[in-house]
Amino acid sequence: MAKKIQHDSQTKKELLTCAKEEFMDKGFMGASLRNICQKAGVTTGALYFFFKDKDDLFCNVVGHMMDRLNAVLTEHFSVEVDEMNNGMASDHNEDSDFESARNIVHEIYMHREEVLLVLTKSQGSSMESMPDNIVDQMDAHNAFICEAMCRAYGTPMVDRNVVHWMSHSQIDMFIFMVTHIDNEEDAQKFVETGMKYLISGWYGLVKPWQDPE
Repeated sequence: MAKKIQHDSQTKKELLTCAKEEFMDKGFMGASLRNICQKAGVTTGALYFFFKDKDDLFCNVVGHMMDRLNAVLTEHFSVEVDEMNNGMASDHNEDSDFESARNIVHEIYMHREEVLLVLTKSQGSSMESMPDNIVDQMDAHNAFICEAMCRAYGTPMVDRNVVHWMSHSQIDMFIFMVTHIDNEEDAQKFVETGMKYLISGWYGLVKPWQDPE
């Protein structure tokens, strides 16, 4: 039994490796399960033993990466929600924003090929809408944070469309980064600069406005 479990585990690992190569080369729509099985040296029956269909296979290829990114985002959201609920909206520590951004960049570049699969090769799969789903998560969170900060600073609530645009800008920064910058070191520098811009813009919205002299 132990040998069978080990064999099954190795077969699944080989299928995932070959599937990632096929998806990277041809995208979800163009990828061939037959080619994947041939490269892995198994029958299509073996593939269907582990995965329901091509979409399930694609989701398994990128699933670990998505779980890691969601964990980092959820942790950061939780910290900010606690701050708002504990009356610390006007005392937010931006260091946590930069730390979270660094963690996100690190996770992305640990699994950059999988991230690129979701962003550029997922058309036709259930992962196709994932970037928009992340924007929606960010948007709902930012709307909550924005309302709490506007109350704390005594400023009018920011237009909801502006909050949505800011949320898109945050995600677009990371999408631009991973599709244009090949290494983590340069990506970290890029995001640090981008975060300074985004945070300054955020406070320009929620704090009382002072006209430049």
